[in-house]
Amino acid sequence: MRTLEYGTGHEKTLLFLPCTAEPEWAFTDSVGLLSQDYHVMQIVYDGHGETGEDFISVETTVDEVTDWLQARGITHLNAAYGCSLGGACLTRFLALGKIPVERAVIDAGITPYRMPLILRRLACLRDNLGFRLIAKSRKVLETVYPPERWTMPGRDPVKEYDALAAYLKTYSKRTVRNIFWSANNYTLPTKPAEMGCQITYWYGEEEKQARHSNICFIKQYFPRAQLHEIPKMDHAELVMMYPQDFYRRIMEFLTHTSAAQNKRS
Repeated sequence: MRTLEYGTGHEKTLLFLPCTAEPEWAFTDSVGLLSQDYHVMQIVYDGHGETGEDFISVETTVDEVTDWLQARGITHLNAAYGCSLGGACLTRFLALGKIPVERAVIDAGITPYRMPLILRRLACLRDNLGFRLIAKSRKVLETVYPPERWTMPGRDPVKEYDALAAYLKTYSKRTVRNIFWSANNYTLPTKPAEMGCQITYWYGEEEKQARHSNICFIKQYFPRAQLHEIPKMDHAELVMMYPQDFYRRIMEFLTHTSAAQNKRS
């Protein structure tokens, strides 16, 4: 695991747990905006890029993040953001409560399956094969994630997709298998720790059906969590493609009263 730090001169701290299958530079603009107000700690997971390590599990990642923070004397976080796999890690991080967090955004975070083992294994196999197909074929990559939608204005889609395709090929088979198994099957305590954290669960309007079970899980596990639908957005699209809108929305949550977040905007 590596940690990239930005805005180190700020007293307020923000833990940034990104999604998988995207290089660290995919979040540069959003992290840069956050670093205007926070000391941002962006996690780069094992197995992501040429790290020489395999990704092991959500549990291992959360333990490593906790140890890293505590080793630096950070015993409290003002804010935390986690997207997809990062949302899974943040869910467990909050549930354990070893380091209190004031406010947390779980953006389309993956929650543990609640179905028989055989179905969970089949789902993992499906996701594993899907990832490998995308990583192997540039045509499939561009079909699933059209460059005209998934390239920020002013950037060269050919160069970006060249870099992304090369990045995806760095994932080992073990890392891919562990990501999809652990993200959907990680363990949680029966009840989350009580630490008074204000939690909001974000999801894109275009992924609402896909996130249905995750939304239901969060509502049950964190009863006080707020739900926030992002219009016209797909999975992880806001944080990667619309940094200014992302920054506006997250700062509204981090700096305003929670009542404002009950409204769909």
